Amino acid sequence: MAQHVDKHAPAVLPFWTGVRPLQEILPSQARLVLHAGPPFRSPAELPPAIRNSVLVGILYEGWASNKAEAQTLLDEGGVQLAPAQDYGVLVPLAGVATPSMFLIEVSDANRPANKKYSVLNEGMQWCTRLGIFAQEMMPHLRWLHQDLGARLVAHFGAPVDLAPIVQASLLNGDDGHARTMHASRLLADIIVSWGINDEQSTSFLYGAMAWALNYWMAASALILATQEQAAGTDAIVKVGGNGLRFGLQLAGAKTWLVVDAPAIVGSKEAGKEQAQALGTLGDSAVVDFVGLGGQCLDLAAFSAQNLQAVLPADYLNRQSQFLKTHLPFLAGRAGITDAVAVMASDTGPLVLLGMIDGAGEKGRIGGGVATVNAQLLRNLKEWQHETTVV
Repeated sequence: MAQHVDKHAPAVLPFWTGVRPLQEILPSQARLVLHAGPPFRSPAELPPAIRNSVLVGILYEGWASNKAEAQTLLDEGGVQLAPAQDYGVLVPLAGVATPSMFLIEVSDANRPANKKYSVLNEGMQWCTRLGIFAQEMMPHLRWLHQDLGARLVAHFGAPVDLAPIVQASLLNGDDGHARTMHASRLLADIIVSWGINDEQSTSFLYGAMAWALNYWMAASALILATQEQAAGTDAIVKVGGNGLRFGLQLAGAKTWLVVDAPAIVGSKEAGKEQAQALGTLGDSAVVDFVGLGGQCLDLAAFSAQNLQAVLPADYLNRQSQFLKTHLPFLAGRAGITDAVAVMASDTGPLVLLGMIDGAGEKGRIGGGVATVNAQLLRNLKEWQHETTVV
């Protein structure tokens, strides 16, 4: 797994450039449900939490009229499941993206044709990322996409430079993954300034403490993917988990490399101690691999304090062993996980993640960290099953 990143390639400058429905990006895919991480073999192996989110997506799209019909449609192959990153889209945790859902578009100001997308953050309660099934999710998703999403399209102002926002947030307590409160407020201020200032919208935006994470996911994926265009690279361009498997893809490859999803080590919330968490989950690992999240704990004291019991002793400076590229996006801080350096030092990214109840009943049950090290990379195997990409 050699990695030869061209340090002289033009820097990626991520800008928020629009909001678009998935079907506008992939117009030929009628019944497509995108999920996080590498592929699943079939709907039969979906963990209950992710199955819940897929069923919610089916019902939201109107492909079925009730849960039982949605289950039948899914089990009989009536929808196409695929890794979101294979389509340039990022989804968090157990979340999904379906054709009429709106996506954040993030483009490279230096090369505007290079774009990545992430679903709109769903807030803090009725969220597909939590893997729950509840009737309240339908009206919330309809409002989020058909109302707020549509108005974001109609009122979108000038492109938004994301670097100053992420940089300011890191100096104000955010880590860019587990904690994104400051950046979320800054982005809410921008949206409200565009005239989206009704009570429901402002209440939602200022209460959606993770709103910014989806921007950082798209921006991080854009930075990773752009390595593929540097001559001679064998760089990590995709990374994420689906609860069963953790995977990554190298520049120039057509398939994922996968391993059993490592456990998320952390603490569970009171009353949820007996719930079993899914393994490493979500496309948000791209954030940590770029240099945010677990690699910013030297700045994010509150996050570090919350995770103190499960962090390695070298959490403040370990990132210097595998982050080798100075990123303008991070104000010159080192970023982009170098796989060769991980193998050589056996010191890799700390991925900060929410713990999701695998049974699909309790949603988020806690938070913690998963560690990527040389042993995990050595255990990666090429995905041998029929791809779900269409």
